[in-house]
Amino acid sequence: MKRKITRRDALALGGAALGSAVLAACGGGGLGSSGGGSGKKNPVNVRMFVFLGGNLGVMPKAFAKEYMAAHPNVTIDIYEDSNLVGYPKMVAAKRTTPDQPFVNLGFFNAQTSVLGDTDDMWNALDYSAMPNSKDIAPALRRDNKKGIGIGADQVGILYNPSVIPSAPTSWADVWDPKYAGKLSLFDYWWYVVFAAAKLNGGGLTNMDPGWSLWRSHAKQIRALVSSNPQWQDILSNGTSSITSCFNGTGLQFKKNGAPVAYSVPKEGAIPIPVYLQSVKGNTKDQQEVCQDIINEMISPKWCAQWAETSIEAPANVKSQLSAELSGLPAFSKATIEKLLPIDWTIPAKNNTEWRQKWDQNIKANI
Repeated sequence: MKRKITRRDALALGGAALGSAVLAACGGGGLGSSGGGSGKKNPVNVRMFVFLGGNLGVMPKAFAKEYMAAHPNVTIDIYEDSNLVGYPKMVAAKRTTPDQPFVNLGFFNAQTSVLGDTDDMWNALDYSAMPNSKDIAPALRRDNKKGIGIGADQVGILYNPSVIPSAPTSWADVWDPKYAGKLSLFDYWWYVVFAAAKLNGGGLTNMDPGWSLWRSHAKQIRALVSSNPQWQDILSNGTSSITSCFNGTGLQFKKNGAPVAYSVPKEGAIPIPVYLQSVKGNTKDQQEVCQDIINEMISPKWCAQWAETSIEAPANVKSQLSAELSGLPAFSKATIEKLLPIDWTIPAKNNTEWRQKWDQNIKANI
């Protein structure tokens, strides 16, 4: 429980399912002059890490263009890559040129954020100097203030409405015996163990109630899958009619023709966040600009635009979404406010042990 987090542990956790969509027009004003680079006359250049793929670069590029127009002394360069490929480059730069970071700020998934904590990669943000931080859902803030959420996919319940006409409303429905033989799960899907633990007196730091429950309900599982195509197939051909799934992945399955709908458990969905972080090694001017950029990107307008392109719930509870997304359960204000807080250092520390317990308590008893 106290062993050092390894990169293998953290990277094995898997990332958020990121979809893509056409950028929709969102409400909100332009960039203000809240500080940071806005009052600086000397030139400041920063490099921003942006996810590569789909439309994930659309919002940050549009933001950079508008920010630079409002702050002529600031230049924002965009670096596009996956965290898996780009983060080791950041670590290498920190070791060789600690005062010249590979990037100055960027978008990072939960497991990379945990790695960055371990590697002392991030600057703490001054939330009190970031007016937009007060409107960020509590589950998407960080206790150590080393970054702040801009959006999150989430884990809830995916089901077939033609087989299950009344939407499941609780995490307990996932292991309800009435769905025995129709339940599928992605292999090593620790989220349902956490949910079972939470509903039975435990939680992330005490998963035993969850392991105990699933040990006695393992025979209800029809299939454990190891890929999204396999998952989609069994949900489409009738093998499975209920599962726990990423909202974004479920929407993609539905777009591909799978007869599925997403339901938010009344206890709260499990967030899979994307954080904005500032990197250690920045100059004082760069750090001021990075914090100002992050504050502006978590505004209602830019959080909404990130939500539209990534198909994630916006971190800012004041964000206004397009009609296409705002009507979906995952994107309601009530859903976002009830996201279950997750300390991602705990899954990272316990990943190897949890996989062993999954094999012993679930796989061995199916």
